[in-house]
Amino acid sequence: MIVTNVRRFAAALGVTLALSACGSSGDPPAAEETPHGYVAGAEEMAEAQSAIAYATRGARRLHLLDLATGSEKEVGLSLDAERITEDGRFVYVDDGDRQLDIVDAGVWTVDHTDHVHYYRAPARSVGTLTLAAPITTVAGFEAHTAIGTADGKVTVLDRRGLEAGQVTTLATVDSGSSTALAVPYADRLLVAVGDEPGRPADRIVAMDERGAPTGALEVPCPAPRGWAVLRGGAVIACENSLVRVKLEGEELTAKTLPSPRAPVPMGTFGYRPRSNEAAVADSAGIWSVNAAKATLRHLPVGGRELVAAASPADGSTVLALDRSGTLFSYDLATGKVLARTSVPAANLTLDVDRAYLAEPVARIIHEIDYRDGLRTARKLRVAEQPDLVVEVGR
Repeated sequence: MIVTNVRRFAAALGVTLALSACGSSGDPPAAEETPHGYVAGAEEMAEAQSAIAYATRGARRLHLLDLATGSEKEVGLSLDAERITEDGRFVYVDDGDRQLDIVDAGVWTVDHTDHVHYYRAPARSVGTLTLAAPITTVAGFEAHTAIGTADGKVTVLDRRGLEAGQVTTLATVDSGSSTALAVPYADRLLVAVGDEPGRPADRIVAMDERGAPTGALEVPCPAPRGWAVLRGGAVIACENSLVRVKLEGEELTAKTLPSPRAPVPMGTFGYRPRSNEAAVADSAGIWSVNAAKATLRHLPVGGRELVAAASPADGSTVLALDRSGTLFSYDLATGKVLARTSVPAANLTLDVDRAYLAEPVARIIHEIDYRDGLRTARKLRVAEQPDLVVEVGR
């Protein structure tokens, strides 16, 4: 990148001038400073390097569709793909049982709140894990990746080690419950904990990377389920509420947001990257949370079986996909349908500009402009059937 090269040149020039000025003094030469944002082995880019990562169910290939160029590359898998999740950079593919492949998509964004950095590096397979029980949850953010299994345990990985191509297990945490969920946040883990192995967890406890409680936070949360890490804090859905955990200074604070309607869905939160709003839906409607404002509201949606929801983070609308493949844009205040479009799809992802829906049988990724009446901006044809789809680099 030109800016990066200029910074490196400026740093090198500064060192040269310093040496010239003090060459006769006998002082050791000044060390070159690492340019801000520099990442070894990666190229810093001027804009987000978004890509669709997809796999055909049962296949041993992960495809990466570059959304800027439309070109595809693939990374081999060691297992038959059944589920797929992502954390912005890494794609976690599991076989529906105990095996997990980790793929570095080679595209990612680093958020410094007041500015962001965009990077590109070669995509590669990082490694494979075999867990002691079937995999139930995967959550990656900043320093850690937490993998929950059906035996109520959470395996904690060094996510920064993944960046270097190494799979390092830091700890295995026993939740004391049937819930295996840990959300990495602020270099800590927000772990669902209980006192009966056969029953769901009933609280969230802040722990260090070795699984030891830090004493910083313990908050009630019956039957924890979905989660999201937003700019205004981490949110974790409980049976009848949401818990918002926020780092304020050096301290973690928690606030419980009662649900206007219970129970809260078990589904996955959908949200635009680097935003404060997220949404989740089921047949009872849509729940929309704002982490910065610590608000939770419910939007009834009668007669539609919704399977996914996502927030454009504009404070006034929410997107939802129903089982028939129809995408809706709703007014959050009134519940009015602002726009709709029909695509035979069962998944929904969005970034700061577009939403993406996969039509597996036709091998098409639909790119939707959610700010323009759900207009179809592009139909991207892909090499294989996109049964399992996530977006990375966003």
